[in-house]
Amino acid sequence: MSWPRTVVVGIDGGHFELIQPWVEAGHLPNIKQIIDQGTAADLESVLPPVTSPNWKAYATGRNPGQFGIFWWENVDVKAERVYYPSERKNRYPDFWEYIAEDEPVGVVGVPTTYPPKSVDSFIVAGAPDGENSGFANPQSVERFLTEEFDYRVIKENRMVDDPDATTAEILDLIDLRFRAAKRLCDEHDITFLQLTTFYINTLHHFCWDDEETRRAWELIDDHLGEFLAEDRNVILMSDHGSNKIRTAFHINTWLEQRGFLHLDSGIANSLHRVGLTTDTLIRITSALGIRSLATKLAPQFLLNQIPDGYGEIKRESKTDNIDWGRTEAIASGQGPIYLTIDEDSPQYDEVRESIREGILELTDPDGNPVADAVYRGEEVYHGEYSDEAPDLVIDQARAVHIPGGIGRDKVFTDPATDGWRAENKRHGLFAAIGPDFATGVLDSLSILDLAPTLLHLHNCHVPESFDGAVRTDLFADGSAAGDREPMFREKEVIGTDGDEAVDDNLQSRLSDLGYLE
Repeated sequence: MSWPRTVVVGIDGGHFELIQPWVEAGHLPNIKQIIDQGTAADLESVLPPVTSPNWKAYATGRNPGQFGIFWWENVDVKAERVYYPSERKNRYPDFWEYIAEDEPVGVVGVPTTYPPKSVDSFIVAGAPDGENSGFANPQSVERFLTEEFDYRVIKENRMVDDPDATTAEILDLIDLRFRAAKRLCDEHDITFLQLTTFYINTLHHFCWDDEETRRAWELIDDHLGEFLAEDRNVILMSDHGSNKIRTAFHINTWLEQRGFLHLDSGIANSLHRVGLTTDTLIRITSALGIRSLATKLAPQFLLNQIPDGYGEIKRESKTDNIDWGRTEAIASGQGPIYLTIDEDSPQYDEVRESIREGILELTDPDGNPVADAVYRGEEVYHGEYSDEAPDLVIDQARAVHIPGGIGRDKVFTDPATDGWRAENKRHGLFAAIGPDFATGVLDSLSILDLAPTLLHLHNCHVPESFDGAVRTDLFADGSAAGDREPMFREKEVIGTDGDEAVDDNLQSRLSDLGYLE
């Protein structure tokens, strides 16, 4: 078997808080070995702490202001629309493309890599924004995975409909990622492997620390054992962490009640009263086997008016249900807030500070704050897309879930009624072991530091426009990576935004996962 010199295993939503009891109880012996004999740190994500944009921040070494994706939705206040700018996913090279200039690499399962770019040696795109076709480059890899493994990127079952079947499918998909990656290592002589499993975070959200989630981590741990060897660097990392939810803060309801947001959702309210909801339609069309067809044939305007079971409208559908002429602010899930007021207007600072101070002072019904901090956009983002960035960004308090839908009646609800038990948090995990890595615990590490650090590990030049730093303190004294100075490149190839892509299925897939909230 041909093994890569460096293996990075990405675990969506992973953190020590969840797994530490299982590590101490002996359920995760290989992860314990990496933590105890290697180096470890809390890994700080970019705000907001969510799959998109954090996997793109990891892959490009840049903050969202550079690549222009701020959540699973962007809000274009000038065009009065809510949308996902999928054409920007390939704006900048991913760091493994730089490694591939000199060494063959393999990438499996990373979110925000669909459609897969061409690289020496292969890329297999990940969920939830991928597809079950056109998912690998070169096409020969897709044919191989389809024939040998019946490979699937996207799951079929939904937690809200059948938790047992969904859990079983997620465990199968996690196992499938590892088995496929190992076979591809047999077939391709690569020196770097990035392997990411996304759907484990669905278990974090819906099951938290139950046995189902532990089984998924044990499965990952079993596969990790085959990668561990004295001559190989093995790295665990996540895009963000998870923590148990205490309360759900419906930020757009709060904005509406304070007069900053005005809705135009009469049709949606009527549909909800008669029981016509997205959940109902998904169940009916799925049972009839026509879900995909119905999504394609139904008029988009009608789809945008259909609420969920709680009367909520989410993501792109918010576009047609906001009274843009009267609205001053609209929020996405997990923290971003956009103002519709021009920055040069004398009202801008007044409204922004009023919202900011209001959220900082806000507490839930038990007296707990909803935010650890509320940042102004320019404190968080910089780059060519910073003028499109949120005007405010909430760093949500521990155990607070911030849904981004519109149309809920209450500002605070019991999260158990919505299905989620755990929410994303800003700090994920990092742990590494191998001949190049030091031992011990680091105080801090940013997800933006990983791309430049991994480039340095493979003796590649680091783009000067990266936001992260080469963390030479991760490397062992006497190792090649620890002894040499980082090298930098001034110029790099920057792509252009492609044609705006409309993914008719992404909203449905994210709804299945709860990511529209």
